[in-house]
Order: sequence, then structure tokens, then C-alpha cells
Amino acid sequence: MKTADGLFPVVKRMATAFGFRHVTFLDFPDSGSEKIVPLVHMTTLPIPLLNVYDAAGLLPTSPIAATARKRPAAPLQWQLQELIDPSDEARAPVRKRMERMRMSMGIICSVPSPQGRLAVLFLGDRRPLTTEEERDLAVLAERAANRFEELSNESSRSHTLLSARELEVVRWSAEGKTSSEIGCIIGLSDHTVNAYLANAIRKLDCVNRTQLVAKAIRLKLID
Repeated sequence: MKTADGLFPVVKRMATAFGFRHVTFLDFPDSGSEKIVPLVHMTTLPIPLLNVYDAAGLLPTSPIAATARKRPAAPLQWQLQELIDPSDEARAPVRKRMERMRMSMGIICSVPSPQGRLAVLFLGDRRPLTTEEERDLAVLAERAANRFEELSNESSRSHTLLSARELEVVRWSAEGKTSSEIGCIIGLSDHTVNAYLANAIRKLDCVNRTQLVAKAIRLKLID
């Protein structure tokens, strides 16, 4: 694989092999991180779920992030029922969405990188990993993260900025608008909106709209 675009499907298959439904590459949140979306590089999670998480302001008080910072070299498993109390009104919307999406547990693996640390987050609905499974997954996650870092550096050197119109449709996508809704707002057909989005996805070396929005935010191309 020569691009991060080509790497991510391999990582998704790896996640599936371990019984996980979703996987995310993100910058490891430090104590000053306030939102998760700007940290995300690639993810299979829907942006609306991440937006709900950020809207509730949950990252600064996340027990998972706090614990992971104290033991960055070790993978950290967690169970949703232990992480979010049903009576916690701030976190209740996130818990409900995760339950509907069958994400009852997760594990985060932290990997050193030249820019700090990368985190690989796996989410799914399976029993806790055994010690052997956890070790094997951590090794594979580290290899994938290191390769992702190499490919991302190569991609950034040949990075092409988006046009004004491409940025406009990406901004509306970040607001959760469909192609039809974006077309009505800016006076373009669905086909034309999709063409602009496809160009943006190609230029930023992404695989779908979710990754496109996350990467555009991380690169500060949109707010």
C-alpha cells in the first residue's frame, strides 16, 4: 500500500478479525485537548456521533483519556457500562448512540510518533480481550500506526489545497448536511455537489466524507 487511503481498509479488516466494528486513528489527546474531532485522522465512526461527544464537552473529563495518559505504553480496555453511568445526563446521549451502534467495549493503543503520540481506538460489541489477544492487537496497531505516519508524511509533502467551492461543500458536510441539502443552500445540483466532494476526498487522500471532514478540521481548512 502506497497511501493512507490504501492502508485503512487493511486496518479495518484487522479490527474486524478481532471482533471490532469500528477503528479510529487519532492524535493522542493531551490534558489540554477539548474536542476529539480535530484529533481524528481516519475513522469508521459517523461524524454525528463525534459531534455529539464534543458538543457535550466530554473529552476534558474523559476517564479513559486521563487513565491512558498515565500509562501510555500499555493498551487500555474499557466497558461502556462501567464508563458511562445511565444517570449521567451529559453522557447519556453518547451512551445511547453507542448502544444502538453495538459498541459495548473498546480498547485504545498508544504509539509514539515524531509529533507526539498516535492513538488507535477500537470499538465493538464483544467480550473483553484476553491477555494474548490484547498483546497481539497492540503489536499490529503499532505497526499500522507507524506505517500510517510514514504515508501521512509523504502525503503532506504533496498536499493540494482545496478550492473555495470544495471547501464550501466540505463545511456544509461538517454541519451534517446531505448533498441534496447542500445543493439547495448554495444553488447547485446534487451531482455537482457530489463531484466537489469527490474531488476533495481525492485531494486529501481520504476514503469517505467522514474522513474528509475530520481531516479538513485537523488541517484547519475548516472550523
